[in-house]
Amino acid sequence: MNVLVLGREEDSLDYLRHCGDRETDVTFFEPPALPPGERARWQDKLTSLVTEKGDLAGFDDIVSFRDGYQVHTDLLRVARGLPARDIDALNCLTDKSLFKAHPALRGHIARHIELPLSTSVPDALAETLRSLRFPVVLKPSNGFYSAGVVRVDREEDFRKAFVSVKRVCGLLLESRGPSQVIVEEYLDGDEIMADGFVVDGEVVPLLFHRKLPKLTGLPTFHETGCVSEPFDRAKGTEITALLEHVVRGVGLDNSPFNAEFRYDADGGLHVLEIAPRLSGGGASVRNLLRICTGLDAYDIHRKLGREHVDLEPVHSRAGLEYDFCAAKNGYLTNVDDVVARCAEYGAETILRYRENGQFVFAPPLNVETVLTAYFPCESAADAERLLERVQRDCVIETVPERT
Repeated sequence: MNVLVLGREEDSLDYLRHCGDRETDVTFFEPPALPPGERARWQDKLTSLVTEKGDLAGFDDIVSFRDGYQVHTDLLRVARGLPARDIDALNCLTDKSLFKAHPALRGHIARHIELPLSTSVPDALAETLRSLRFPVVLKPSNGFYSAGVVRVDREEDFRKAFVSVKRVCGLLLESRGPSQVIVEEYLDGDEIMADGFVVDGEVVPLLFHRKLPKLTGLPTFHETGCVSEPFDRAKGTEITALLEHVVRGVGLDNSPFNAEFRYDADGGLHVLEIAPRLSGGGASVRNLLRICTGLDAYDIHRKLGREHVDLEPVHSRAGLEYDFCAAKNGYLTNVDDVVARCAEYGAETILRYRENGQFVFAPPLNVETVLTAYFPCESAADAERLLERVQRDCVIETVPERT
């Protein structure tokens, strides 16, 4: 079997392991951003670029785990004659501006404004004061992985945050296309997530996650831990109803989804985003779904729109995902030690993306992690206790100059 993956090989270590176990050949391709004004030419342009990698007809599957390549992926799937999702739905779900403007989201998102990158700091602040109340959250409309997402509590901190977000927009321009700065009112409640699949019109949440630690008072939005359990439909009726309303309203079908929500101070549930992909580069949902339910997310993904999909869990337990990032920009010094300690604490899977001596950015400027570990746990309470140990004992260290 031959698979074309839109993305970088170094971001797909878990999928490569999966394919290696099944004797599947993988080809990687990083397509350019699609020009917004040339939609009629998107498919032909992509198809011609892929021929430089090989005959499109020679690929049995075409996938991507990146938001910015979902439209690319299904344009190529159409050209190859594979089952494909609605392009308008994908375009909406992978562009924060389009997503927030969709009628299905009305009343389910935080109040916000959108500012062109050409907006000056004084004008941006003035518009924010006219339209919203502090604290606010600033984010790039083309962002992912919490890159550039910053909370601002006071007017005097706005300038630094606005300039920082504009910088991230520029860094993502080549791979994600043009963007704006989104400013939205901060929702002062817990953040939760759900992973699952849409199968022939039925929305099926399979995993429920809580992102930890709570970020009360912190300026950025990079939670390091994720405590996961099988989704309980009896307890999650509000989440399920909101998912069904938005997913069906947008028109997504036969697709994975990763949905993020946050509660406001009054307990109201708001949608942050719904991504039409396997979460965490595929690795997060694959490892957590396996740990919590015994199901294989990659196999389910491959079958969508082609054959029957069995979504009945094999077992029920909890899991912990921990994302290791540096606290300060600098050169890595102790990655080997952290990997060894994770193994000692029972990690079933450890994905190592960076090595000692490499330079890394700290949040909110980073768009990738140093390593990620997945731990099986008997219960969510056990996962939370383990999270405390990992936070205390497994700290990524850097130095400002290469040694």
